[in-house]
Amino acid sequence: MPKPLILISTGRTMLPTRGDDAQATKIGCDGDYISAVLRAGGTPILLPPHGDKDATRNAVGICDAVLFSGGGDIHSLCYGAQPHANSFDQDPLRDATELLAYEFAAKRRLPMLGICRGAQLLNVARGGTLVQHIPHEVPGAIKHDSEGLPGLLLHSIYIEENSVLEQIFGAREVAVNSFHHQSVEKLGEGLKISARASDGVVEALESNDGSKILGVMFHPEECAPLYPAFDAPFKWLVKSARGL
Repeated sequence: MPKPLILISTGRTMLPTRGDDAQATKIGCDGDYISAVLRAGGTPILLPPHGDKDATRNAVGICDAVLFSGGGDIHSLCYGAQPHANSFDQDPLRDATELLAYEFAAKRRLPMLGICRGAQLLNVARGGTLVQHIPHEVPGAIKHDSEGLPGLLLHSIYIEENSVLEQIFGAREVAVNSFHHQSVEKLGEGLKISARASDGVVEALESNDGSKILGVMFHPEECAPLYPAFDAPFKWLVKSARGL
């Protein structure tokens, strides 16, 4: 059976320069995403943040599923809000490309998996809004950015019964890593919450209209090398891409 093509969104990073060197921009994603897709039986294809509508349509058109990767903050103007003082690493070109990719993938009813920023992107694409800085906006918030090693399981999430996420992990409580300061505020149309942290912060969402859409605020691609159970979301994506 051919390996499904999984389109992975990427980000841009400005590289430091020396002397008279021209400023350079690196485009890519963490290699853990690629490894996770390969382990799950998919073929990874990278989508650069270029903002070109036709190029994005073509890329989505040849793929079987889309993986929205993690990264910096989605610009608040995308959901009608002014930026919080603690916002960082906004990239309007990446926002535009990923929102286009969502639009074209939704028209084809392709499976979609969002990781951290990617989960927030799915919510914004469906008309939702974001908590821009959890420590300032969520009373009694626990720590959501470990500032530590990638494999550190920082806190637990509590998964809704009969959710896709429960089926994926086979559990109602899972300890996860955490590197985010934003999360879902108003839920996007056609979505439902599938997990929260103990402070009420949304940790996962999924479709409630039959679409194969899942977003998680933790980083399973970073945990999987130490804890293989975290390969499960990627296996779900590849299996869904096969129409199973």
